[in-house]
Amino acid sequence: MATRIRPDERSTSTGQNADMERSIAISAERVGSIGLYSSVVTTSPGAKTRIHHHGECETSIWIVSGRARYTFGPTGLEESMEAEAGDFVYIAAGEVHVEENASDSEPLVVVISRNCPGSVVHYLDEE
Repeated sequence: MATRIRPDERSTSTGQNADMERSIAISAERVGSIGLYSSVVTTSPGAKTRIHHHGECETSIWIVSGRARYTFGPTGLEESMEAEAGDFVYIAAGEVHVEENASDSEPLVVVISRNCPGSVVHYLDEE
């Protein structure tokens, strides 16, 4: 089976917070995937996620446009790196991290793929 998902056919909603838009193309719910999730996430300037991890799911992130900052480590804040348009970022299963738009003026647009059929997010902070 092959399925085409046009932009207007994605399931679009608020992401991890009101400053993020998640547009899901591939998931169990959308196309019956049993081991793959893909979405486009747009993050407002200066916005960031809460401290979290994705359980047993590995994550591949392709930076479409903008600049991202990732912090990671046991509490999600120990180490950091930046990535820009054209870069790929790999987040290992269970890695505690924070994703942030490193720009104060431009949106961050990324394509996210995971080896699980849905959006798995486990928060570690109190918000």
